[in-house]
Amino acid sequence: MYRIPRSNPWPPQIDLTTLRETLIYMHDDMARVPGLEKLRDALALALEETEAAQAAAQAKVTNITKARFLPRFR
Repeated sequence: MYRIPRSNPWPPQIDLTTLRETLIYMHDDMARVPGLEKLRDALALALEETEAAQAAAQAKVTNITKARFLPRFR
């Protein structure tokens, strides 16, 4: 069986869109329950971090598409 060497593990594949939707769902539920204000605020902070990570990931993708090829000189 193939094993990933622990000295150089693969980065995890995280779907930030699904994470964001799940956090929104949880945040809305916590907002309806009295006594869970701290948890609601923590989820709001996690949502902000997720959106920042998603924006950073999107910026990397758009930078790749702006690549230009230079002419080959002989």
